Amino acid sequence: METRELAPLGRSWRDWAFLVISALLVTPAMLPQDVPVFRETTTLVTVPCVVTDERGRTINDLKADDFKLYVNGMPTRIDNLWSEVDLPLLLGVINDVSDSQRDRASEKDRVVTQLLQRVVHGHNRAFVVAVNDNVILKSDVSDGPYGLSYRLLATPGGEPLGVPCGTLPGEHGRRRPACGGTALWNAVYASAHLKLSGPAANKALLILSDGNDTGSTHSFSAALAEVQQSGTVVYAVQYPDNLSSDASSDDLYRLTDGTGGMLFDLHGADYSGVISRIVTDLRGRYILGFRPESTGRGAQRGSLKVEVLRSGARVRARKEYSGP
Repeated sequence: METRELAPLGRSWRDWAFLVISALLVTPAMLPQDVPVFRETTTLVTVPCVVTDERGRTINDLKADDFKLYVNGMPTRIDNLWSEVDLPLLLGVINDVSDSQRDRASEKDRVVTQLLQRVVHGHNRAFVVAVNDNVILKSDVSDGPYGLSYRLLATPGGEPLGVPCGTLPGEHGRRRPACGGTALWNAVYASAHLKLSGPAANKALLILSDGNDTGSTHSFSAALAEVQQSGTVVYAVQYPDNLSSDASSDDLYRLTDGTGGMLFDLHGADYSGVISRIVTDLRGRYILGFRPESTGRGAQRGSLKVEVLRSGARVRARKEYSGP
């Protein structure tokens, strides 16, 4: 590599600009090469999936030729295949801290802590969001030299994620909250749009809630579409209460099943098995990459189906995609 002497103070601004641009061009070649890099293009669609045998154990020795991918019912070439060990994980956790979940607060805090301790290692990262009538980013989490490293946010208690709900005119000149006590779909939308929409290919979102949204500015459909566009797999642990309904379970199921995740209905406080299942899923995932044919009609949507050519194998994957 050609070396250059530093410019004396008398050089023009054009000389300085040339040196700065040269440094920016050279720097990437000097970065460590031991971390696999995923570079997303505007046409690449990722399909995370988990493959298990008849006893529910993950199968970890599959190759690209073992998979068949159908897009809108048509066989489609698989351009890339990664496993969990190839790509760092970005995990988001949404913790419902509304009044209806108050009795579960300490239990859910333990779930979050144990999950982060088991999942965040190496180059894996996570973030934690709390939701009641607003959506608050509590911390970003990474692996430090002395264990988990939490980026403490400058604002006490966290900082808003997305647009705060605000207030609306009410009776007798008073103002009322624009959202209900649990703006769950706002939390899902903001997490997907602001934290999970980047180029990472290995992304997951865990929701700890009763599943009741009591008023969000974003609809369930908008939240689901944003999750699908980000390529994120959703897991949810439902903590039922007196307000839980079939509709709550249905919405959480649509989020998880449509993205290739799982819904857990937690009874009692025995959540160790749930954590183990989620960790096993996250560590045993395959990620398929394909490039859909351009239609020249803007954003694309399509159905997805993944098959595995091995006797007894069962696959769980996202069922739709949307993107550029």
